[in-house]
Amino acid sequence: MKPKLLDLFCKAGGCSAGYAKAGFEVIGVDINPQPNYPYRFIQADALEVLKDKQFLSQFAVIHASPPCQAHSTARRLSVARNGGKYGDHLDLIPQTRELLIASGKPYIIENVAGAPLINPIKLFGSQFKNLYTQRERWFESNMPLIEPDTARIKMKTPSAGNGVGEDGSISICGSGGVRGLNAKQIVLYWGFAMGGIDWMVRDELAEAIPPVYTEFLGKQIKEHI
Repeated sequence: MKPKLLDLFCKAGGCSAGYAKAGFEVIGVDINPQPNYPYRFIQADALEVLKDKQFLSQFAVIHASPPCQAHSTARRLSVARNGGKYGDHLDLIPQTRELLIASGKPYIIENVAGAPLINPIKLFGSQFKNLYTQRERWFESNMPLIEPDTARIKMKTPSAGNGVGEDGSISICGSGGVRGLNAKQIVLYWGFAMGGIDWMVRDELAEAIPPVYTEFLGKQIKEHI
């Protein structure tokens, strides 16, 4: 029987797909409908789910990707361009961490570079085979996790919207055009660049985590649990 993993704030399931490849039975939770999520899905408030000890008892480990806009590069750019205005964006990391600790379960919190995570490991696309986007992401855990042996290298990635670099790398973000690609090609190339995601639409790809990240972490977690 596969160990169960709960993926909170799951979106369209980039993290879930990696954990599934690592050998977990994954159940996703998100407050919004996720029609393209590829595994069992529950529409609910993740923070309320974390308070349900009976429900949590079935899971060997919990992953959470709380909203990250408060810490993203997009926030810094928007503040610079809009006179300090960015809008209201929740920072649910502290609440999520508190509830995860209270659960007593092994856990991982994933977020963007610069987020207030505690002793996170940092993963980059250039540390893995067949990824063509850098997509730096940080992971905090109460389990001992290690980074890949492969060091990060600088990719020749054009700025957002300016096509594909000579090494095949591409910036995956935003909703505008991408030089040299039509709308359908953008979705296909973004999915390819993140290791073969073929079930998401463009907006979902713009926020997705390459599944190979959580496959790498999931194999370590299985050893731990």
